[in-house]
Amino acid sequence: MVADRVRDMLAGMRRAKGAWVITGAASGFGREVARRLSARGESVALWDRNRVGLEETRSLLEGGRAHLEEVDVTDPASLAEARARSEEALGAIGHVFHSAGVLAVGPVEEVSAEDHRRMLEVNALGTVHVTQALLPSLRRAATSGRATLTLVASVAGLRGFPQLAGYSASKFAVVGFAQALSDELHGSGVAVKLLCPPPGDTPMVRDLAELPPVYALSPMFSAEEIVDAWLREVDRPGLHALVDLRSKALWRVARYAPRLLDLIVRRAR
Repeated sequence: MVADRVRDMLAGMRRAKGAWVITGAASGFGREVARRLSARGESVALWDRNRVGLEETRSLLEGGRAHLEEVDVTDPASLAEARARSEEALGAIGHVFHSAGVLAVGPVEEVSAEDHRRMLEVNALGTVHVTQALLPSLRRAATSGRATLTLVASVAGLRGFPQLAGYSASKFAVVGFAQALSDELHGSGVAVKLLCPPPGDTPMVRDLAELPPVYALSPMFSAEEIVDAWLREVDRPGLHALVDLRSKALWRVARYAPRLLDLIVRRAR
């Protein structure tokens, strides 16, 4: 027990050596994370199923330096192959930022069964597949310091919201998975960070025909603001990374005064 604590303390003092894998890197949070990490000299592997978007992201990086993988997070075999190619190109993988996801909104009976299935497959099972593919690399990197695995959920994974039922379900799954995984990895040198952003001004949201009414409870945050918050939190102890005061208040009210939150959400609806 004492040895585990000492190892955790020493690993927390320095970051593991190795490249970053960023999923969902063709746009949104993933693109902004790639831009910020590249600017500080980190090696990055950009993963997404959108090749054109990946090329656009690479064009924004310092010197255009990045390894690209056109890969679908719902395909475990292709993820394993992408990991092998990324390691061949960049060496050890020490850190992961997993933000690949999809969103469909509307009343439950109006969102198609296919859309509900797709959100669960990409957001929930995709998180499992990415973790399983990259965790062996992170464990190896943890011998040189603290490896990090960031999983992007949402405030909709902390409390379900009207017209976001399927999305909330998928993100609740990510939250539960991250909580369990963080405990499993305690003492391993691999730290899990769960980013739960509020509504973000990203292409995924901008492409919606209509915003859910609950979005009126929070301003729209830019990808830059959300990544700023993540960068402040990623090396700190603790699982959750919450971006703003409203998100932190929601987290506390949901735990300690759920009926009050019910009233707030229903009034917004």
